[in-house]
Amino acid sequence: MFSVQFNPLRIAACEMLTSDVMRLRLQHPTGESLPPFEAGAHLQIQINEQHCRAYSLCSNPADLSHYEIAVKCETSGRGGSQALHALARIGVELPTSAPNNLFALAPKAAHHLLVGGGVGLTPLMAMAHQLAAQGLPFSFVVAVSSTGSSPFIEQLAASGWPVELVRNPRETLDMNALLAGLPAQTHVYCCGPQGLMARVREQCAGLPAEQWHEEAFVGSETSVQAGFQLHLSDSGLDIDVPAGGSMLAALRQAGVAPETNCEQGICGSCVVAWSDGEPLHGDQCLDDEDRSEYIAVCCGSCRSPRMTLAL
Repeated sequence: MFSVQFNPLRIAACEMLTSDVMRLRLQHPTGESLPPFEAGAHLQIQINEQHCRAYSLCSNPADLSHYEIAVKCETSGRGGSQALHALARIGVELPTSAPNNLFALAPKAAHHLLVGGGVGLTPLMAMAHQLAAQGLPFSFVVAVSSTGSSPFIEQLAASGWPVELVRNPRETLDMNALLAGLPAQTHVYCCGPQGLMARVREQCAGLPAEQWHEEAFVGSETSVQAGFQLHLSDSGLDIDVPAGGSMLAALRQAGVAPETNCEQGICGSCVVAWSDGEPLHGDQCLDDEDRSEYIAVCCGSCRSPRMTLAL
């Protein structure tokens, strides 16, 4: 259903922003201008044969001489970020997709409130660049870890943007108080660690749905308490998915290997048609119309006892 073309971009600069977050500057191999993008966009990078990952752009959308991404080395992750950290050095070329945006700024908002922490600040940096250039009203709330470390902290301090640093956000972040001082048509954009996002999401529960925007480069939690069965219409197989289990893991264990790239619910490579069931969707690549026919098996699940997949 989804087709992505990859072209090489060359690493022109590599910088550690914190002990585990690396910023890469990517340029066209011959120095040409890169395709335009809007704040909130991400790239897919084919790191090696095993790992394709999506990374938000943090650079200024007005400067197409290069793209910048920030990558946290996740030692307990699935290996993609570790592989990229090990590979990254000036001159290396990485197969990279064109920018795609699933986290765009709202075209009409009385105010834009950016809230994030850690490497989740990445897309918000591009948003701040774009909003400042357009002269649009915004606030930038940055959750800082207990150690005081945060990527982009020096850049934020020198930016001139309306930035508020919040230390110990678990105790001190009060979205209700922030929103009380802003226009009713304020849109909130959140990206960061899961705990921070859950707290911000909970405190913003009273916002109209169209004014809440979030991005997390992991599939949403879609596990269910009861197990269910997958019927594969093409092969005739019936596969049991245990309670709390992964649909993708069950397929692989049964010897069925659907195409996957990012396994984050973003690239769409694992999308298949479904029928005869009640799917739970955890992806960021499908819209409501798509989900009436398709499911991303990397992060999907099922409410009903049985569901059919076109595999």
